Amino acid sequence: MAALNMSRSQFIQTQNVRNVVLMMDDIRMDLGEGRFGVICGGAGLGKSESVKWYHANHKHTVYLESTAIWYSSELEFLRDLCRELGMEDIAHRKGPCFRDIVDHLYDNPETVIFIDEVDRLKNMHLELMRDITRMTMCPIILIGESKLIPFMQRNERVWTRTFRPVMFTPMKPSDVIIYAREAAGIRMGADIAAILHRTRTKRTTDGNFRLVKRALLYSVQYANAKNTGEVTPEIAKSAVDSAIRWAKR
Repeated sequence: MAALNMSRSQFIQTQNVRNVVLMMDDIRMDLGEGRFGVICGGAGLGKSESVKWYHANHKHTVYLESTAIWYSSELEFLRDLCRELGMEDIAHRKGPCFRDIVDHLYDNPETVIFIDEVDRLKNMHLELMRDITRMTMCPIILIGESKLIPFMQRNERVWTRTFRPVMFTPMKPSDVIIYAREAAGIRMGADIAAILHRTRTKRTTDGNFRLVKRALLYSVQYANAKNTGEVTPEIAKSAVDSAIRWAKR
């Protein structure tokens, strides 16, 4: 019996991903105004992975993840943005650094900037982002969890420039079937997909992308250990238990 093998690099375009692509198409067509896009949803729903996939497959995009040091230093945010933009001789003061970013984006107007985990930042970071998109017309896409939208709504000048948010939702059982087939070559029925879909705990929902992906990986491992080429209900239940064990605490 040939062993099952799960590809860690296979990317599955769920409805969440398709919604991101549609939003980006709309934003790219809305020229002549500084603007924000928003990708929002709970932890483990695949937001960052989707944005990283889009970034890897589309030219003229940059992707940054916020760091703890940004919270106490807007300069460090600006310097990290300079690095991702490929700029050299990065300034050590906030004013020159900001002006260098604006000048660079003037020369590269097709640039799209993705910034992840924005909900951990402060209003001054939003103001800097607003000035950047307002002065250069380059869109900035903000990614975060449930606190992101209220955080942005408190700044009317930011919120009025914002496109309708893409709200990430949990995977559906049909997504699990597609993911298992494309990532691991497993053809499973709705009954097995329904079991792998059950990732609900006190902190997570059913269909949590991160946990479903982990459960499928365990399913492959357990099926190979039993030398079977299929995922049985018993294997699926054990795999889900292993995947969500940490989240139950």
